[in-house]
Amino acid sequence: MTERIPDFLKAAKATQAAAKAVEAASKVLAKEASGPAAIAEAADAAVTALKKVVPTDTLASAVREELASKAAVARAALERERALLAGAVAAELAKMGMKAEGHLPMLRAGVLTLEFNFGPKGRCVAWFGPRHERLADCPLEAVAIAAKAAELDKALLGGEFNEAAFLADLHAAYRTCAVRQGVAEGDRVPLTALLAEVAFRRQRPAFLADPKRETFMPYGRVEFACALSRLKTRRHGDRELRLDVATMAQTRRPEDHVWVPRGRSGDGTQYATASFVKAAV
Repeated sequence: MTERIPDFLKAAKATQAAAKAVEAASKVLAKEASGPAAIAEAADAAVTALKKVVPTDTLASAVREELASKAAVARAALERERALLAGAVAAELAKMGMKAEGHLPMLRAGVLTLEFNFGPKGRCVAWFGPRHERLADCPLEAVAIAAKAAELDKALLGGEFNEAAFLADLHAAYRTCAVRQGVAEGDRVPLTALLAEVAFRRQRPAFLADPKRETFMPYGRVEFACALSRLKTRRHGDRELRLDVATMAQTRRPEDHVWVPRGRSGDGTQYATASFVKAAV
C-alpha cells in the first residue's frame, strides 16, 4: 500500500496548482478593466489545471489507514524498548545492591527518583526524593543510569558519618540561629535558617577572610537533609533535637521546609522548624 502515498502527494500538488490557477482567474474576472483576451487566457489556464485534479477521497482514506497502522506498530515497538530499558536498569541496580520500584516514566531507587524522558533527545533525570531536588541527568542507557544512581546514593548516604560531631555542630548553629531570630533557646527556628547557619559554620578560613564565590564551600539542603536522616539519636548533652512537621502551606515554598528521607526507603517527611529542648531525664 506504500505506493498510495506518492499518488496522494501527486494529487495534492495538482489540487494546489489548480487552486492557484482558479484564484488567478477569479482576480481577473473581478477586475472591470479586464478584457476578453485576459479573461479567456486566465479561464483556460484554470480549466487546464482543473483537468489534472483527481478525486482524493479514496487516496486520502488509504493513506490514513496506512499511516495509522505504521504509527501503531511504531508505538508498540517503543513500548517494548521502554520496558526492556526499565528491566535492564533494575538488573544493573540490583548488581549494585539497589532496588528499583515503580513504573515508567518514574522509577524509585532508594532516596532517588529516576524520571525517564523519552524522545529524540531522551534523558534520565535523577531527583532527590519524590522530585524535590534535581541532582543529575544521563543518557537513556541502563549501565550509565545505574552507575549514576549508585554514585549519588554513595555520595549522599554512604561513607563515614560522625553523628556526635554533626549533632554538636547542629546545636551550636541552632544557638546562633536562635539569637539571630530573637528567640530563647528551646524555641523553634526555621529549619532552612538552621541549614544556612550550618553551611556558614562549614566554611574554610579562606572564605571567612575573603567571602567570595571562589572561596565558598557549597553545603545545600540535600546534604543537610541526608545528614539529618542518618541520625540514630537526636540527643546532645542535656538537649534533644526536635523537628516539626511542615503544614500544607509551608510545603509550597522551598524556603519554608526541608524534605528529610527515612533511610534509603524512599519515604520521608517535610519539616519546617527545629529546636533543641531539654531532654527528659
